[in-house]
Amino acid sequence: MSDPISDLKHELLTAAARQQSHAATGPERTRAHSRGRWVIVAVAGVVLVGGLLVTPALGLGDRLLSLIRSTPAPLDVQTPAWSPDGRKLAFVSRRDGNSEIYVINADGSGQENLTQHPARDSHPSWSPDGRRIVFVSRRDGNSEIYVMNADGSELRNVTRAPSNDLAPAWSPDGRAIAFVRQIFQKCVPNSNGTPCNPYEPYLYVVNGDGSGLRRLTTQPGHVFKHSWSADGKTIGYGRYLVQADGSGQTELPLNVPSNGAWSPDGKRIAFALIDTSPGNRTDEDHGLWVVNADGSNRRQVVHHAVGSNPVWSPDGRRIAFRRLNWPPVPSAGNSDLYVADIYVVNADGSGLRRLTRHAENVPRSFAWSPDGRTMAFLHNREVYIVKADGSDERRLTQLND
Repeated sequence: MSDPISDLKHELLTAAARQQSHAATGPERTRAHSRGRWVIVAVAGVVLVGGLLVTPALGLGDRLLSLIRSTPAPLDVQTPAWSPDGRKLAFVSRRDGNSEIYVINADGSGQENLTQHPARDSHPSWSPDGRRIVFVSRRDGNSEIYVMNADGSELRNVTRAPSNDLAPAWSPDGRAIAFVRQIFQKCVPNSNGTPCNPYEPYLYVVNGDGSGLRRLTTQPGHVFKHSWSADGKTIGYGRYLVQADGSGQTELPLNVPSNGAWSPDGKRIAFALIDTSPGNRTDEDHGLWVVNADGSNRRQVVHHAVGSNPVWSPDGRRIAFRRLNWPPVPSAGNSDLYVADIYVVNADGSGLRRLTRHAENVPRSFAWSPDGRTMAFLHNREVYIVKADGSDERRLTQLND
């Protein structure tokens, strides 16, 4: 069984090691990369501890808080997923006692539980034609990829393996699904005592009917983000580009980040350099960056205090991200709560705009509508929407009432 926290720790330590190797690529980059290495190590500790308490996607924080407080676990909600026509959103909630996949109309009506199963269901994604939803379920004892019709009917398990299958994403034509499979490897800690993760993530593709399973990458990606090219012929995965038919694997330049977000046209990657320690709040390296996919034209789009992975608008002109404000504010017994909200900026750095204004339980998951006019996000474990100009914020779900 996969240990998500170990996975995260392994990814962060790998990133730190990668930063160290980057620092040797040129004297002029030594200082910046040295800072970056310490940033990642510091953030690793924060994330590993904080993630245990607040990460709803893993569900670990809810269970720990429940044990500490001897109260029922709060509702578990994940990033809302828009239907291709923008009329519905799929999301995950624990309102019925375990993680289920729900859909709701964009006007807040018609909320429906699609999965209705005691096992944990998560990470829904709509097919390009809006007729099917792919998701992850543990109903067979481990994480596997399932497909169902948009109304919850005709459920099909498309991956059957003892490994954990995660992060499904439809191809642009809706015929195939890319996903990450965690394969068990012999685990031997290295000489400096850095722990190892026995589960190595590789990129796979399977057809929507479960046929044609194929492994695409020969090297573990150590990330769970992947992105199809617009023509469906190539998939970006970490620092690799691989052909969807299984042929060819190209490693990107060292200065291309492994955890960045690919633009819709596959030509650029947005990424965040993060440091939440008071002494480094004005460090010039930290913020939102954009780099060409070949490693050229690396440029800073937003300075300072950027948190979480950025999300490109459907037309590739804007980038949404969480921005951490300083200093932290006291709230509900927590004296170090960072105020963070969703911002949008043009890809060239102009037009910075704040979309949300919340003082606690900040939005951590958000998604553009297909037309780029609306943002769906989570706040207090509820689904909200707000227009891309920051107006007309509305709460769609009533899960905590």
